[in-house]
Amino acid sequence: MARRKIKVIRVEPKLKREKPREQIRVAAYCRVSTLMEEQELSFESQCEYYEKLICEEPGMILAGIYGDQGCSGLHAESRPELQRLLRDCRAGNIDLILVKSISRFARNAVECMEMVEELKMLGIAVDFEREGIRSDDVNFELVLKLLASAAQEESNSLSQAIRWSYDRNAELGQPTRICCYGYRKAPREKGTPHVWEIYEPEAKMVREMFRLAGEGYRYRQIADYMNEMERESGQTTVWRPGRIRRMLLNEAYKGDILTNKNYTPDYLSGKVRKNKGQHTQFYIEGHHEPIIPPAEFDAVRQKIEAGRTM
Repeated sequence: MARRKIKVIRVEPKLKREKPREQIRVAAYCRVSTLMEEQELSFESQCEYYEKLICEEPGMILAGIYGDQGCSGLHAESRPELQRLLRDCRAGNIDLILVKSISRFARNAVECMEMVEELKMLGIAVDFEREGIRSDDVNFELVLKLLASAAQEESNSLSQAIRWSYDRNAELGQPTRICCYGYRKAPREKGTPHVWEIYEPEAKMVREMFRLAGEGYRYRQIADYMNEMERESGQTTVWRPGRIRRMLLNEAYKGDILTNKNYTPDYLSGKVRKNKGQHTQFYIEGHHEPIIPPAEFDAVRQKIEAGRTM
């Protein structure tokens, strides 16, 4: 039997080209509500964590780290970095947002839902790490409503706790209050109460104000006189009649303090109202050294309340 020659042709297998994996542009949002040292460390660690996470993930491109430090989570408009993040989302620069938790993103349930809904319309998902949910999950809306409401109630509880703490300190004669014009808080040891001390460069202006008021000058005249003093000393403080009147009625200048002059009926809106009996007030006599002798202060106040001046 004759042999046939067979030509053998080697056929190399065609390798299937893999489609390049689509990379998504990922941003992270971080927030802490205070500027305390431990919170600063938390803020920095949040930012570093997300930057490393995004940069090391092959399918992700870092679109930016956005962080609000020392900002309350109640209102989105008060957080500049969150607003910048939303602007970049509207500009089409982001595909996914990573957030530590719902409470870091928003403590106002209504605002939280509104922001997530807007981002959803833009085709952008939000991943809440602690809760383990994403805004593109099927059951996301129901879960988010429950968790956002819980975050809002947590904020409300915190607000109530702070209010109780303020009132308790005031009842003990140690009110939590910012020093008014003319005073500074003296250096103190940890655990001891704050002490107000007179700041003479400002105290002299307060004394002039009360002297002029006692002599019958009007608010506008006093403001003009004090503005002239400021210019002569090279300062830039601007005095107006409304501020003059408020200071002349401020009992702090005779060494006393009245707490809770105003209150916030709705912690979500943050609107301040004059306290007309809605909250307990505490009048603390001799809280600090007076700039104006009590008799002189009372005489000026009586003239103002009787409508005989200004």
